[in-house]
Amino acid sequence: MLDSRVMRCRAIVDLDAIRSNYAYLSELTGTSAVLLCVVKADAYGHGAANVGRALAAAGARHFAVASLSEAIELRDAGIGSSILVLDGVEPGEEREAALRGIEPVIGSLDRLRQWNDAAQQLGRRLSCHLLFNTGMNRLGIDFDPASSRSADALFDALRVCRWMDPRGAATHYASAEDFESSQTGLQRRLFARQVRALRAEGIDPRYIHSANSAAVIHRGIGGPKSNDGSTMVRPGLALYGYVNPARGQSGRSPRRLRPALEWRARILAIRDAPAGADLGYGATFRAPQPMRVGVLSVGYGDGLDWRLSNRGAVSVGGTRCPIVGQVSMDFTMADLSAAPDARPGDEAVVLGSEPYDAQGMADAAGSIPYEVLCRISRRVPRQYVGDITGGR
Repeated sequence: MLDSRVMRCRAIVDLDAIRSNYAYLSELTGTSAVLLCVVKADAYGHGAANVGRALAAAGARHFAVASLSEAIELRDAGIGSSILVLDGVEPGEEREAALRGIEPVIGSLDRLRQWNDAAQQLGRRLSCHLLFNTGMNRLGIDFDPASSRSADALFDALRVCRWMDPRGAATHYASAEDFESSQTGLQRRLFARQVRALRAEGIDPRYIHSANSAAVIHRGIGGPKSNDGSTMVRPGLALYGYVNPARGQSGRSPRRLRPALEWRARILAIRDAPAGADLGYGATFRAPQPMRVGVLSVGYGDGLDWRLSNRGAVSVGGTRCPIVGQVSMDFTMADLSAAPDARPGDEAVVLGSEPYDAQGMADAAGSIPYEVLCRISRRVPRQYVGDITGGR
């Protein structure tokens, strides 16, 4: 393992925080619904293998990723639990997925038939989850129980596809954090009708799920008081310490979520810039007075958002230091005038409790915390603190 004293920059992942967030979400759902832990995009930049192992040690038995390759990475890391591919498997990947015990989410009748064909060729039933479009209009089977044409198309396909086992039924909310919109309520009601129609046809999925982090935390969907029939929820961002802020009235505050990642960069050099000196590419910043400028070993090649040029900040010794000039591929400059004790070799905190967490950085860059976390590149070493087994 690399010595942190010589790393140009590093991300420190607190596995205890991830386990704490998992425990909090488990308390919110109680015995009403199981947690499907979303660890796609390398666990939102936190490292899927180690995060998966830590969650499994904490009791997680269901995981979700975006692609078969991500699912295989989890299997190879020793995750033997249920793994669901949210985007479904691509044509030609069905056999490998089936042999590895990986389930797809199926959002079209064509994919349903392809999965059934793979099951028939293997000579055994294969489970999957059915994804229904309820208003996001991105992926999902269009199914209106009030339309005989829509219902007949779905149920005819399900009757023909006798080799596959629809173990789950799912939908996806487009704006669960927005209490000023009626969209989530409309989606919930349509999804409930879809599930009732499935059961009326003798199809009774074990797992009914629709709720992402915002739906679980702000709306209580999947909890003991939601009465919506959910038996599974799909937290992603909340596992890593964040949830989209609610718009309008929210019934809950996510006070117990703990951000799990801190990002630090080395101070490579410090120079005294005279008043009037131009700094960095394009001379977008001119020193208004003599300044002490630090050159940090982090840039957009590491995932730092270029939009933080001349508007972001880092923290050095607990002091907020503005980013000056353009963020470049490998380096970023910061005004260290307020941190006179800083020296080359010291570390600046790029992301953490100071100068800001992922939500704060997203606000500064005009982005979202998902992007902030996921864009931290793989050339940034991840270091893990906390026992990966949770003391087991």
